[in-house]
Amino acid sequence: MAVFSDVDGTLVHYPANVDERTADADDGNDLMYLPPSKTGQRGVISSKTLRLCQKLRDGGVSFVLVSGMRSTTLFQRLPYLPRADAYVSESGGRIFYPHSALDDNIDGLVDGLLVYPKEYTGCSQSHLNPFTLVEDLDWRNEISKLECAGLDGYSILAPRAGSDGFSTLTPPVPIEHRKGALWQHAQTLQKQGFFLDSSGYATAFRVNRKHQESELALNFDAFLQKCNNREDIPDELGCSTNLGCVDFFPKMSGKKNVCDYLLRKFFNYHDETISLKKHACCLCDDDNDIEMALACHKTYLPSVTSESIRKLAGENGHMIITESADEGIVESFATEAALEMILRDIQI
Repeated sequence: MAVFSDVDGTLVHYPANVDERTADADDGNDLMYLPPSKTGQRGVISSKTLRLCQKLRDGGVSFVLVSGMRSTTLFQRLPYLPRADAYVSESGGRIFYPHSALDDNIDGLVDGLLVYPKEYTGCSQSHLNPFTLVEDLDWRNEISKLECAGLDGYSILAPRAGSDGFSTLTPPVPIEHRKGALWQHAQTLQKQGFFLDSSGYATAFRVNRKHQESELALNFDAFLQKCNNREDIPDELGCSTNLGCVDFFPKMSGKKNVCDYLLRKFFNYHDETISLKKHACCLCDDDNDIEMALACHKTYLPSVTSESIRKLAGENGHMIITESADEGIVESFATEAALEMILRDIQI
């Protein structure tokens, strides 16, 4: 069995006020602040969430974090996130596996990255062992083929002194100089006046409503609808919408496809009976998770950030909403409820 989990809005939440719970936490549910993202948001994750994720892994379940976040943001957040068997960023474009920090002689090692996990209430000593990441080069090579994403977006990283962040040893290549269908489409959008976010991305880029000039911002709903209908999007590309943003990425990427790839890698590439529908469940919250949510055996929703997701959950019995504002089961409490349901379902 494998469990795939989104991060923002699923494991990590952004409450308006966390002081009360932090101050009153006497049940091991205390919250940890994550460092702010590039967009300035600062989330929280509960110690109980971290313990429950570890309990899944201790029970023999493969646990994977799957996010649309830029890779540099993933690296920055790693000390605060659950230990996982794999970490996926850029909407499925990049896959990383944890690796002992004692061995640095291996292909795909992320240069300059050494993660020191933060201590949380009830964590085991083994959780605190430092680690680094190794990228899945087979997946990277497929994603990065010149006709799709190219190799121009990758940069060598180094820790930034005195912080939890990272700087690049090699400067990022501007969009207009990147090769491949993904970046050709990016250049087309730039010519139409869109501001694109490619910082920290190698295999994807984002169009954020908040970053657009006034006219494009006012007409952004029409742009979102065109993207949902795949108008003017090259066949080689996929896209997903999420909270006023559109992410573009290679079609072979995407959350569902990367989950299918990892499931087969963890178990048996050649066993045709292995499938997401039979052997995987997921946690998620938004429109960019829909394909993954529909593909898995069960889907748990600790929060619902769009009406389309709520409607989909009502139409599909395998999708379970665990938040309940009337009962006070929201944000981290709803995440913990979802993880406890998974543990009961698979009898751990």
